[in-house]
Amino acid sequence: MSTMGKKLDELDIKILTELQKDATISYKNLSKKIGAPESTIYDRTKRLKDLGIIKAILPLLDSRKCGKEITAYVRVSIKNISELGDIAKEIAKIDEVLEVHEISGEWDMLLKVKVENVKKLRDLEIEKIGRIDGIHGLYSLIAINTVKEDIRIKLD
Repeated sequence: MSTMGKKLDELDIKILTELQKDATISYKNLSKKIGAPESTIYDRTKRLKDLGIIKAILPLLDSRKCGKEITAYVRVSIKNISELGDIAKEIAKIDEVLEVHEISGEWDMLLKVKVENVKKLRDLEIEKIGRIDGIHGLYSLIAINTVKEDIRIKLD
């Protein structure tokens, strides 16, 4: 597994796997768990951050317990494909939009959004996304039940 010409070794993978389980673990406890010196854990973690492999250390929130009852996927079509990147960047600025993917097929983008209720979803689509120049159409899919939602990446 490589990134920017750097290979992730077994220690990197162990560190990343443990941090994905508990990002608040201390270097001391991580050192004990992995069996490597604390200074090595610190240096490796810093390197992984510097390389951009670790983007941020954030808590994983339960969106429903935070009042965001609706998870929706919004397919977006645009008028002019040459504007795709600019429109995607504009959509990415919207707080309720968690993910923006440029996709192949009939639609140009797929968004993942979380909002309080269907009225808020409608407002988001009409007042925020729909007002962006170059948007041709929107099509929403509302998740009725979430069986699994995880941001952790399995590393081999």
